[in-house]
Amino acid sequence: MEIKLHANATTTPRVRRYLQESDKSDRELAKELGISVTTVRRWRNREQTGDRPTTPDVVHKAMRLEQIAVVNALRDTLHAPLDELLFMVTEGLGIAVSRATLNRYLRPAHQRERSGPQGVRALKGGHLPDTLTLHYRRLSMTMDDGGEHHLLWAREPVSGWCSARVFSGVSLPLVKNWLTEMLARCPADIQCLETEAIKWLSIEMPGLTVTRQPEASGTAITLTENLSTLIPAASEPDALAQRLCELWNTGKVQKKLGERTPQAFLEALRR
Repeated sequence: MEIKLHANATTTPRVRRYLQESDKSDRELAKELGISVTTVRRWRNREQTGDRPTTPDVVHKAMRLEQIAVVNALRDTLHAPLDELLFMVTEGLGIAVSRATLNRYLRPAHQRERSGPQGVRALKGGHLPDTLTLHYRRLSMTMDDGGEHHLLWAREPVSGWCSARVFSGVSLPLVKNWLTEMLARCPADIQCLETEAIKWLSIEMPGLTVTRQPEASGTAITLTENLSTLIPAASEPDALAQRLCELWNTGKVQKKLGERTPQAFLEALRR
């Protein structure tokens, strides 16, 4: 029979049983077996001869399951590395969590969500910040939060610059108005739009090249608890989305952007 022992174990189950049944003194047994007196006393005070499990009996999670889902969705949306994501979670969402705990709850990024080179490295490779990727998700929230909402967001891949809005209703004219307003604020010289193959993103913009990408899986995000319960810093959905984008675009410098924020990185290029 195979016996699994702790890597630093100095005794076997047979020796431990011998220690428990022997009438000799602790020092005599220690000298006889070539082990410490402390080891002798430890096993004489136990009833079992097997190693105790090293994992805790109860694992305390720092975040709820739906908080974990929100954080992973935020990471996939921003393509944010761990340190930048930690800043967004603590400052933007108001969820007090350590770097190690946050890392423990991040799922592997989807292959299609993995971004190419960013920042200074992307510029050296010949990539220009002239494209926006557009995305849509339906939000299913509690009735206290207004029920169904619609999330629209755009991202410039080279800098990571983002813009997002949440609407209670959605239509093609609304999406076009959002896009027009967002393009006016974007500090990059946008020439191309990449959209998911979704009805609400089937739009054309004069002077811009539009390409369609396969629809992302899991287009609905469902929250069964109130937003304020999951996200301490939450107000109403649209205000939260806009505040997160502002914080991401201007709140923290990033090494890959030459120690600049996404907003400052794009503004420097335009100058």
